[in-house]
Amino acid sequence: MNNSETKYKNTKLSLSLIILLIIFYILFPIALIYGIIKIYKMPLTETGIFQTVIMKIIILFILIFLLCFMVSGIIGNIVGSLKGKTFINKENKIIKKTNPYIYYRELPNDYGIGVTSLLFDSKIENYKDIIAVILDLCAKKYLSLIKGNDKYYIKILKSADNKLLSNEKFILDLIISKNIKNINYSEWYNYCLQDGADLGLYYHYENPKEVINDGLVTKKQTDFLNKIHRNICLFIGLFVFIIALIAGRLVEGIFYSLVAFAVSYIVLIILFYVINLFTAVLNIGKTQKNITYDITLNNHLKRTRKGAMELQKLISFKHFLSDFGNFVDKHPEEVILWDRYLSYAQVFGLTKEIMSSGYKQLIDNSSFQIDNINNITIYNIEVEK
Repeated sequence: MNNSETKYKNTKLSLSLIILLIIFYILFPIALIYGIIKIYKMPLTETGIFQTVIMKIIILFILIFLLCFMVSGIIGNIVGSLKGKTFINKENKIIKKTNPYIYYRELPNDYGIGVTSLLFDSKIENYKDIIAVILDLCAKKYLSLIKGNDKYYIKILKSADNKLLSNEKFILDLIISKNIKNINYSEWYNYCLQDGADLGLYYHYENPKEVINDGLVTKKQTDFLNKIHRNICLFIGLFVFIIALIAGRLVEGIFYSLVAFAVSYIVLIILFYVINLFTAVLNIGKTQKNITYDITLNNHLKRTRKGAMELQKLISFKHFLSDFGNFVDKHPEEVILWDRYLSYAQVFGLTKEIMSSGYKQLIDNSSFQIDNINNITIYNIEVEK
């Protein structure tokens, strides 16, 4: 598995199913619109004009209803996704806004690269972060990394122990077995996910709640329309009876009121059936919005209180690293443990600006001797025999 990112996805769909859904959502509305245009332009025959018009109206109504049904679902999907992402962004802004730290001048914790990456955005950037893990293992003295010609060579210093998290042990074991180039990123991601949960840093949202109703129109909505329908018909019948009674026609009044009730009932039942259909259209949009909203949240790792506090430290540590070039020449004695820092700068996406500072200890220290972190990939790394 060599995709560029591994994201947290609690709700999984196969690639083939996703492709089919995309094709369906694109082609089906186009087909409906094309059908509406063709039916609308269908010429009337001289014989049976009434039947042709009625048939056109029925077919057009069905196609328009299906189109509205589909569009409502698509809009609900988009709105639910945007609503979920807005909630997540709001949560992140609150964490940043309430951050008590300006700078954090040393590594806030020893959770490692994988867990740190998940704390930031619920994903691991595979190619970038795997190199950061290797450098971090070098800084922890489990490995050493040295450049030779156009390759980098890893020397095993010691095997995994209980000081490492399970996701770090997984990477180190792959390196020791010389199988790092065949890493399964999803498996590594799951180790990182479990480590973070065990540390009490994050948990995922609850699964979307099952919506129980009687169909696309809820029983409450159906009962409400039936009540209005019945009351209108009763009012019409009663009104006709009162008019007849005022005219002194009691018997005719009873008869006409019953006829008025029956006719209004039949006419209005068609109207309310149409209202029910378009209520179903609106409900499918609302239902799809709620489902997509829940799925969006469910595919995002929600940080615990402890996780939020650790993230605030990491954000401030990132600020410290990003301003490294501004103070390195002034106070180099304040810069410590840069063999540990470089791997985290890689996670934060700061390696380019930090490396440009020219500080030699970044790439030449007791843990590794490299020329440029951006030149390292798992494909040009060899494990020494």
